[in-house]
Amino acid sequence: MSQAKIAFLILSEDPARAIPGLVMAQRLKQNRDDEVRVLFFGRGVYLAASGAVDEQIKALADAGVLPRACRANVEQYGVQEAIAARQLELIAAGAEVEEFHHLGYTVLSF
Repeated sequence: MSQAKIAFLILSEDPARAIPGLVMAQRLKQNRDDEVRVLFFGRGVYLAASGAVDEQIKALADAGVLPRACRANVEQYGVQEAIAARQLELIAAGAEVEEFHHLGYTVLSF
Protein backbone atom coordinates (compact mmCIF):
# COMPACT_ATOMS: atom_id res chain seq x y z
CA MET A 1 0.00 0.00 0.00
CA SER A 2 1.37 3.44 -0.89
CA GLN A 3 1.75 6.19 1.64
CA ALA A 4 -0.94 8.80 1.91
CA LYS A 5 0.04 12.46 1.55
CA ILE A 6 -1.96 14.55 3.99
CA ALA A 7 -1.53 18.21 4.92
CA PHE A 8 -3.17 19.51 8.08
CA LEU A 9 -4.03 23.19 7.87
CA ILE A 10 -4.63 24.55 11.37
CA LEU A 11 -6.81 27.64 11.02
CA SER A 12 -8.53 27.74 14.40
CA GLU A 13 -7.24 29.15 17.65
CA ASP A 14 -9.63 26.85 19.51
CA PRO A 15 -7.70 23.89 20.98
CA ALA A 16 -10.85 21.72 21.01
CA ARG A 17 -11.10 22.12 17.24
CA ALA A 18 -7.41 21.81 16.37
CA ILE A 19 -6.09 19.13 18.74
CA PRO A 20 -7.91 16.23 17.02
CA GLY A 21 -6.22 17.17 13.74
CA LEU A 22 -2.81 17.48 15.37
CA VAL A 23 -3.18 14.11 17.08
CA MET A 24 -4.35 12.50 13.84
CA ALA A 25 -1.34 13.96 11.99
CA GLN A 26 1.07 12.57 14.57
CA ARG A 27 -0.55 9.13 14.58
CA LEU A 28 -0.68 8.86 10.77
CA LYS A 29 3.04 9.57 10.64
CA GLN A 30 3.96 7.40 13.59
CA ASN A 31 1.70 4.39 12.93
CA ARG A 32 1.42 4.37 9.13
CA ASP A 33 4.50 6.39 8.08
CA ASP A 34 2.30 8.56 5.88
CA GLU A 35 3.68 11.76 4.41
CA VAL A 36 2.31 14.39 6.76
CA ARG A 37 2.64 18.16 6.89
CA VAL A 38 1.20 20.56 9.45
CA LEU A 39 0.77 24.28 8.81
CA PHE A 40 -0.53 26.83 11.33
CA PHE A 41 -2.13 29.63 9.33
CA GLY A 42 -4.26 32.69 10.08
CA ARG A 43 -5.64 32.57 13.62
CA GLY A 44 -4.02 29.17 13.99
CA VAL A 45 -0.70 30.89 14.70
CA TYR A 46 -2.28 32.26 17.91
CA LEU A 47 -2.98 28.70 18.97
CA ALA A 48 0.60 27.62 18.22
CA ALA A 49 1.93 30.61 20.18
CA SER A 50 -0.41 30.12 23.15
CA GLY A 51 1.20 26.99 24.59
CA ALA A 52 -2.10 25.12 24.48
CA VAL A 53 -0.78 22.66 21.86
CA ASP A 54 2.85 22.39 22.96
CA GLU A 55 2.37 18.71 23.78
CA GLN A 56 1.02 18.01 20.29
CA ILE A 57 3.79 20.05 18.62
CA LYS A 58 6.42 18.03 20.52
CA ALA A 59 4.69 14.73 19.64
CA LEU A 60 4.71 15.71 15.97
CA ALA A 61 8.40 16.60 16.08
CA ASP A 62 9.17 13.32 17.87
CA ALA A 63 7.31 11.46 15.11
CA GLY A 64 9.36 13.23 12.42
CA VAL A 65 6.97 16.01 11.43
CA LEU A 66 8.23 19.57 11.91
CA PRO A 67 5.14 21.76 12.11
CA ARG A 68 5.28 25.04 10.21
CA ALA A 69 3.72 28.43 10.77
CA CYS A 70 3.01 31.24 8.33
CA ARG A 71 5.77 33.82 8.74
CA ALA A 72 3.52 36.68 7.63
CA ASN A 73 0.75 35.76 10.10
CA VAL A 74 3.26 35.40 12.94
CA GLU A 75 4.49 38.93 12.22
CA GLN A 76 0.99 40.29 11.59
CA TYR A 77 -0.27 39.05 14.96
CA GLY A 78 2.92 39.94 16.85
CA VAL A 79 3.65 36.47 18.22
CA GLN A 80 7.26 36.11 17.00
CA GLU A 81 8.73 35.60 20.47
CA ALA A 82 6.22 32.93 21.49
CA ILE A 83 6.62 31.08 18.18
CA ALA A 84 10.43 31.21 18.40
CA ALA A 85 10.21 29.34 21.73
CA ARG A 86 8.50 26.38 20.03
CA GLN A 87 9.53 23.68 17.55
CA LEU A 88 8.04 25.40 14.51
CA GLU A 89 9.51 26.38 11.19
CA LEU A 90 8.44 29.75 9.76
CA ILE A 91 7.61 29.62 6.07
CA ALA A 92 5.75 31.47 3.30
CA ALA A 93 2.31 29.86 3.55
CA GLY A 94 1.26 30.63 -0.01
CA ALA A 95 4.19 28.71 -1.45
CA GLU A 96 3.56 25.85 1.00
CA VAL A 97 -0.10 25.52 0.04
CA GLU A 98 0.82 25.65 -3.64
CA GLU A 99 3.29 22.82 -3.01
CA PHE A 100 0.54 20.77 -1.34
CA HIS A 101 -1.32 20.95 -4.63
CA HIS A 102 1.64 20.20 -6.89
CA LEU A 103 2.73 17.21 -4.79
CA GLY A 104 -0.76 15.73 -4.54
CA TYR A 105 -1.48 16.23 -0.85
CA THR A 106 -5.00 15.95 0.52
CA VAL A 107 -5.60 19.04 2.67
CA LEU A 108 -7.63 18.80 5.87
CA SER A 109 -8.44 21.95 7.79
CA PHE A 110 -9.09 22.29 11.49
